[in-house]
Amino acid sequence: MGAAHACAYRRVAIAAWAALSAAGDAHATWQAICEQRRCLALDPEWGWVGRCAAGDQEELALAVCRRLPRPQAPLAFGMATSKGTLAQHAAAAGPPWLAAWPGAASARLAARLQLGLHLPVCCVAACSTALATLLAGADALERGQAAQALVGAAEASLTPLILAGFRNAGVLCGATLPQAFAAPTGFAPAEGAAAFLLAERGPWRLLAGVRLGDAEHETHCLDPLSLGCALEALWDLAPRPELIVCHATGTAHGDAYEGAALARGPWAAVPRLCAKPWIGHTLGASGGVELAAALQAPCQRLWKLSLGFGGHIVALAVERMLR
Repeated sequence: MGAAHACAYRRVAIAAWAALSAAGDAHATWQAICEQRRCLALDPEWGWVGRCAAGDQEELALAVCRRLPRPQAPLAFGMATSKGTLAQHAAAAGPPWLAAWPGAASARLAARLQLGLHLPVCCVAACSTALATLLAGADALERGQAAQALVGAAEASLTPLILAGFRNAGVLCGATLPQAFAAPTGFAPAEGAAAFLLAERGPWRLLAGVRLGDAEHETHCLDPLSLGCALEALWDLAPRPELIVCHATGTAHGDAYEGAALARGPWAAVPRLCAKPWIGHTLGASGGVELAAALQAPCQRLWKLSLGFGGHIVALAVERMLR
């Protein structure tokens, strides 16, 4: 049953990638996670947060896209943000929601990058946004609709409105240092961005992707079978990973849900990596930022999991190409 939820890819590789987090670029992010070095700052109002250089979501997205080779046509393009570009609310000449809605940023970025005619593949899936957009771009390559895809996500949502919402939901760590799969602390909200150039050849091959919805609850995943189905589906197509990069927010509901699914199955003994205690939770960009960092790992095959607010489950498996 689980295998029906998965997509196998035969024609998609990750040719290049770039990321920005509170730790720095993809390599610096990987180093911070491996060294368990916290790249967070204690804000007197909101507690621990992870900030990048100044700039909104679109500036962060531009910065990572410009670190990649110029993509080739026909191109699929999607640089997503789970919350829209909040600065556009004040700057927009027309109705603010038209300029600020999450998909609008991708169209503006395409124009600023001078990409020309392209296939839009921007997705919005809460904290699974980056991986959902990556798989949408991979679908376009697999179907022959594009020769390359430039995909990813960016978030710079450390605004009073967003932070107050998270604090009222009880999911921020505040002044407590965040941790994962231990006594629940909540997460440190953070800024970040990641972009991937997908092509037919590259140092990493995309093996499989899984997209599921858990609609048992309006804000979090609740059905324990949902993530288990996703993991079973991924195991059917890409078994025996050497590393699982977890979502691991440090919240009571999230860690209990994810931990229970990871503990039951042939993947239970696979080493796990938790990034958010060290670089913070970059929200819709988190799956991309953490995947880009993990592509520095000295392993052959890895899985990345993302669990989005409202029940968005996205997971993928990649494998290093032999030289």
